Amino acid sequence: MFTEVDQALEWVMSRHGHSHDPEEMKQILAEAGSPQNTFGTVHAAGTNGKGSFVNYLSDILISQGRKTGMFTSPHLISHLDRIRIDGKWIPGETFMSYLNRYYDLITEQNLSMFEIDVLIAFSWFRDEHVDIAVIECGLGGRYDSTNVLDQPELSVITTVGFDHMERLGDTLGKIAWQKAGIIRDDSRVLAGNIPDEAMAVIEQEAENHHARLYRPLDYLPGENNSIILSGETFEISSDALYQRENAVLALTAAALLDIDITAPEVRKALKNSMWKGRFETVSTHPRVILDGAHNTHGVEALTKSLKTMKRPLVCVFAALRDKRGTMMAEMLDAVCDRLIVTEFDMYRADRAQTYLVDGAQLVTDWKEAIARAKEYAGKDGTVIITGSLYFISIVREYLMTEFK
Repeated sequence: MFTEVDQALEWVMSRHGHSHDPEEMKQILAEAGSPQNTFGTVHAAGTNGKGSFVNYLSDILISQGRKTGMFTSPHLISHLDRIRIDGKWIPGETFMSYLNRYYDLITEQNLSMFEIDVLIAFSWFRDEHVDIAVIECGLGGRYDSTNVLDQPELSVITTVGFDHMERLGDTLGKIAWQKAGIIRDDSRVLAGNIPDEAMAVIEQEAENHHARLYRPLDYLPGENNSIILSGETFEISSDALYQRENAVLALTAAALLDIDITAPEVRKALKNSMWKGRFETVSTHPRVILDGAHNTHGVEALTKSLKTMKRPLVCVFAALRDKRGTMMAEMLDAVCDRLIVTEFDMYRADRAQTYLVDGAQLVTDWKEAIARAKEYAGKDGTVIITGSLYFISIVREYLMTEFK
């Protein structure tokens, strides 16, 4: 049993590896009273964009007075930020109390970190009587530990691209089949901007389950980070082009949940909503941006926004071993004036030499890499730090302390 929050979190975060399939996870949750069946849910899968989508939709739901749970991963600031109600993290003492309550179940079933988070999140949402929870899949969808929801109000597939191919498959069709595993019989599914090959699989899976398939509302880009839907203008805080699509998807989901998306409260919630670590500006002169792009699909979306940034544009890049690091580095090198590859200390992190492409500079100390990038950019340029959510998490903590 745990008496210190830090000790409890450290123990949970050390539990890597083994995971149970959804049917096994349902049986484990049944030991806790099947908390996942006590509130409404929106379930989101996708290669990229699902965290931003979940955040946008949660903020919209909160604006309508609906007590809203939110489950995301990985964390950016603290392990506790994965689990929220009405935008507030689960308190450390509360997390620890659930860990102690379910300690025997956790150890007997050998639950992984992610499975523990799922168990605690659903239990807290039940005990706090949330109206609805927006749940992000951890990996894939079909065999994910969150795929235990019998009848979500809406299943959402944000995007389909190449990532985790050793687990999900080496074609867009195979990856889409994994994502579409969250579709339930006689349910509703919303699919974002998805390639034809993947969309065909999702359409077939929806048909197999007699599910109604919806697509995002049509929109036009407006001025100053705005989007125009049916003549109505909605502002968002981010100037990342990809966040417009995520916001439109969230507005579409809200409309399917019978929310009047033109309501002033919805507009305000959307405008104020911000998902940290996604095209997040953490300082100016030079502008320093953190972005969690961590696969080729995400980097492709990121580069479209980088083309509009003030020059010189300098990129600091680090990646995990199981990613297409070289390909991502080449994509960034094509749009940046200077690319610095670096590395960070994590058991899954790759060595910078692995993705050192022609023309890039190797600086293994990531703090030194950032210092050089700021020097190269000058006070009027832009520094983009990207490649891994885990990387930008530690960078963000460092920069927030440095800039205080």
